[in-house]
Amino acid sequence: MRIHLRSKLIDSVEYDEMSFRMTVFMSNGQVREFCEVPAVVIADLCDASSPGGYYMRAIRNRYPTP
Repeated sequence: MRIHLRSKLIDSVEYDEMSFRMTVFMSNGQVREFCEVPAVVIADLCDASSPGGYYMRAIRNRYPTP
């Protein structure tokens, strides 16, 4: 499932519910992957008033990368 976000930092995210893997497509073209991400984190990211701020606080440096 790929979700487009309204954010200066993030263009979209993709989430695989079976493997708990999240792929973040940054606005600058970079792609970052994270493992062991619970589905609630994706929901919170999508509902955040600032998805970029939520990413910086709650995702980056908190979940392992492949």
